[in-house]
Amino acid sequence: MHYIDNLDYDKNLFIFNEPVDTQFGSIRFLTYREYLSHSSEISLISQNTLHIYYNFKNQLKEAKADEKSIEALKELKESNLLEIVLTTRQLLNAYLKIFQLVFDGNEEPQLERIFETSENFHFVRRLVMDMNVITEEKVSPNEEIQRAIERSRRFKQQSSQEQTFVDIVTSIVASTSNSFDDVCRMNIFQIYAIYARVGAIYNYQTSTLFATVAEKVNIESWNKHIDLFKSEDDVISKEEFDNKFGGLLKM
Repeated sequence: MHYIDNLDYDKNLFIFNEPVDTQFGSIRFLTYREYLSHSSEISLISQNTLHIYYNFKNQLKEAKADEKSIEALKELKESNLLEIVLTTRQLLNAYLKIFQLVFDGNEEPQLERIFETSENFHFVRRLVMDMNVITEEKVSPNEEIQRAIERSRRFKQQSSQEQTFVDIVTSIVASTSNSFDDVCRMNIFQIYAIYARVGAIYNYQTSTLFATVAEKVNIESWNKHIDLFKSEDDVISKEEFDNKFGGLLKM
C-alpha cells in the first residue's frame, strides 16, 4: 500500500474527501457536523507548547498565584509538546477523542504507536490538522511581543464582522444546490472552499455591476485562487519589535 510518510503532500487534494493512508492506518476527514460537535477538542489540539504555556500562566494569574509559581512555569516553554500532552489529562483526552474518530475506519487502529515518539506524534497531529483546516495561531516566545500580538488580535476581532457556522451553512444552502444534510456530511475543507467561492462569485457580480456606472472599479476574477491555509503573520522578531516600538517603551 502507498501511504503518506511525510508532510510534503498536496493539500488541495483534500477537496475530494478521500481518506489518507499512513503507516498508522487510514485517516478520514471529520464531517462538518463532527467538526462543530468537537470544537473544544479541536481548540486544544491547535495549541502548541507556547500556547499552553501562556494559557497556564493566565490561569495562575487569575488564581492570584505567587510570582515564584509563575516564574517556575517558564520551564514549560522548553518542553516537548508530546510530553505535555501525555502528562495533561485534558489535552490527552482531546487528542484521543479526535484520533479515535479519524481512525475509526481501521480494524486495528495503531493509536499507541502515534504516542511512542515525538516524530510520530507531530506527523499525525499536523496531518489531521491540515486535513481539517485546524489552524495553529502564530505565537511568540517573547512575552512582550506576545502581549502586543494579543492586543492586535483583539482589535481585529472587534473591528471585523463575526460569522457563525449558521451563517456559513445557510449561505451555502441558499447559494448552491446542496441541502443541509449535504453540508453536514462535507469536510471542513469543502465547506470553506465552497463558502469562499460563493463569496468570490458575489463580489465579482457586484463589482461588474458597479463598473457600469463608476470608474476604476477593481474587478477580481470569480474563479481566482483561494488559499485556505494562508494565515496572517502576526509574529515579529525581538529585533523588529525593538526597532519599531523600543523608543516608545523607553519614554
